[in-house]
Amino acid sequence: MSPAVLLSAGVVVTLAYFVLVAYLARALKSAHRLPVVIGALTGLVGALPAILYALYSALKVIA
Repeated sequence: MSPAVLLSAGVVVTLAYFVLVAYLARALKSAHRLPVVIGALTGLVGALPAILYALYSALKVIA
């Protein structure tokens, strides 16, 4: 598999992930529980490197 495909897959996953984070931030913002929202978003952003590494490993095995 070419490096361009791996890069494109990483970009698509990253963009989709941040769209999810933005949606959750907007949805949870109306709950008026700011510490909970900050904690949830920190956990989601902290999980992104693991998600990208798993994607890379999966695509590396296929290639």
